[in-house]
Amino acid sequence: MTDQHSQSDPTTDESGASPATEAAAVLPDDGSGPLFAAAREHAERNEMPAAIAAYRQLLTKYPLHVRAHNNLALLLEKKGDTDGALKEFDAALEIEPDNVSVLCNRAALLSGRLKYDAAETDLRRALRVDDRNADAWVSLGVVFCRRGRWREAVEPLGRAVEIDPAQSAAHYYLGEAFNHIDNLPAALAAYEQASHLAPANWRAQKGIGIILDRMGRPAEAALAYQRARETQRR
Repeated sequence: MTDQHSQSDPTTDESGASPATEAAAVLPDDGSGPLFAAAREHAERNEMPAAIAAYRQLLTKYPLHVRAHNNLALLLEKKGDTDGALKEFDAALEIEPDNVSVLCNRAALLSGRLKYDAAETDLRRALRVDDRNADAWVSLGVVFCRRGRWREAVEPLGRAVEIDPAQSAAHYYLGEAFNHIDNLPAALAAYEQASHLAPANWRAQKGIGIILDRMGRPAEAALAYQRARETQRR
């Protein structure tokens, strides 16, 4: 039988987790529009050095541009400069302390650096501003999962599903949480829904196999494992 805790840290693109987002701030009517558009165009073309340079040029002239700080942070994080990214997120939040998108983006970076307390603080702050933000609820649940606080993870992930039933990441991590607290029927339902919503998520299919194994249904588990392997190879 496959070990019930055999899945590695599931924070991958296949989970269906929402990617980091642009800050939801109104573009200032200060003449920065053309520079901002040029920087975004470089980023969309994956011209990383040019995009970073363009955002830095913009911020030299318009240092209070929240979206530029946020987008530069995302590029720096992608490049591997997490310290530089954190500095830009901090600068954005000094200007707009309650910007939910920036708070969630900084929380993701902090969580990736194992700074879970700080990440949780950012996410709870974001949810005080917007308690209907499904992405923030998912991210809070993921932080709890990463810390092994499986029972605590159920509530925020459940809230995410209530708000946005199509949140495949919320269903996936609910499967993880229910698996670890031995609620096998709930885990199976969550993994199945995650797999339905995000067919490329081979980890959800593997989770189905794990639960079926634990429920004493080895033949069905074997089929689920086979589907997971086939999906992973694609």
